[in-house]
Amino acid sequence: MTGRAWGVILLILLLAAAGGGVWLRCEGTAPEIEAPEALLIGRDGTSLEVRVSDPDSGVREIAIRLRHEKGDQLLFERFYPGNPFTGGIAKPHADPIEIAIDPKSLGMDDGEAVLEVNAKDWSWAETFSGNSGVLEIPIRVDLMPPRIGVESGLTYVRRGGAAAVVYSLDETTSRDGVEVGDAFVPGFPFPSEAAGQKTPARGRRIAIFAVPRDAAANAPILAVAEDEAGNRTAVGWMTRLQEREFPDVRINLGGGFLSSKVPELAASLGVAGDDPISTFQKINSETRAANERQIREIVASSTAEPHWRGAFQQLRNSAVTSLFAEHRSYFAEGEKVSEAIHYGYDLASTAGAPITAANAGRVIFQDALGIYGNCVVLDHGLGLTSLYAHLSRIDVKEGDLLEKDQRLGLSGATGLAGGDHLHFAVMVGSTYVDPKEWWDPKWVSEHIEARLATPAP
Repeated sequence: MTGRAWGVILLILLLAAAGGGVWLRCEGTAPEIEAPEALLIGRDGTSLEVRVSDPDSGVREIAIRLRHEKGDQLLFERFYPGNPFTGGIAKPHADPIEIAIDPKSLGMDDGEAVLEVNAKDWSWAETFSGNSGVLEIPIRVDLMPPRIGVESGLTYVRRGGAAAVVYSLDETTSRDGVEVGDAFVPGFPFPSEAAGQKTPARGRRIAIFAVPRDAAANAPILAVAEDEAGNRTAVGWMTRLQEREFPDVRINLGGGFLSSKVPELAASLGVAGDDPISTFQKINSETRAANERQIREIVASSTAEPHWRGAFQQLRNSAVTSLFAEHRSYFAEGEKVSEAIHYGYDLASTAGAPITAANAGRVIFQDALGIYGNCVVLDHGLGLTSLYAHLSRIDVKEGDLLEKDQRLGLSGATGLAGGDHLHFAVMVGSTYVDPKEWWDPKWVSEHIEARLATPAP
């Protein structure tokens, strides 16, 4: 092949490459915009992330505008470097854009709005102005917080105890209940309305709430509600917190317990320590904390249907060997090695004694549970649950609806237990409360059942 022929071929290839480059620079793919499909904005506003990508030519410019009944507002505008021949440096994508929308500063009212995202690339398309991508995000603005009407009057509650409050809401909420300091207990449909006697949006609610053992002395007790837009309302009502002291207990860990029970339990739990004392410390701290997290997850499944009736029943023919909310200090060889709060009652009877349901409830857990050994948890409804631990045998399965005084297992010494007994606990939401209140017919009648019988205003 002659040199001239090779030259012709080279020219053709160059022209083809140039043509391909021109075609590439004229690509017709618009920038891709990623953002939420829709927004619901409350009075506290919101923020969102916008992502724009263009792998072919690169992002050239981005503009974000808010359109509402009071006009259009430019919230963001940026131009990205590049040139018509090599494209932009924002390729394949631009950095994520954070957009904050504050209804108050933007003069927005309740109603509808649109967030418009416009993006262009560095393509030669559209007479060198680039391909355009547009995304419109519909916005619903809700600036009105829920209204709470507390129907209950003066409410007495003890530290470590429980009480109930009845209230009404004027709209459907995403979260409502009672806050005591940092602790929160959800509300439920008032039982007479759970069957649909009133529309949920205007329905009455009831919250059985607790004051944690360690709540601050001045912790506010508030009925709270938050709607889907994030608008929040918190109101107080007449409450009286009755203070109380909790016992401090010293427990000496005997050599037999450390040399036999601790290694046995550690092996079953997969806990390793350098010696029996360090192993006990891990079990009493790390394992205990993990178990409590699991229990909180279990009791969160409590339903709105109240199963219980009247006072709860203490284990028959049982003696109280440990009290609620004791602060336990554990000693070995004269030195303090660990501590814990005992959130329940220890009840001793005969070895292998029948353990019965303290009140009607549905089984929501039955299995081994770390330091609690073989354990059963009953849901009594409205956020109220009870726990039965250290069982030697479990006679129920998850989902069973038990009647009051129905057998659920046998007492034992499984888990972190030094002898045969029942550890019995009551929880309101995720907070342990004193079972002694729930064993008292007068207290249950005056503090709980009276609120459940509250007539509609």
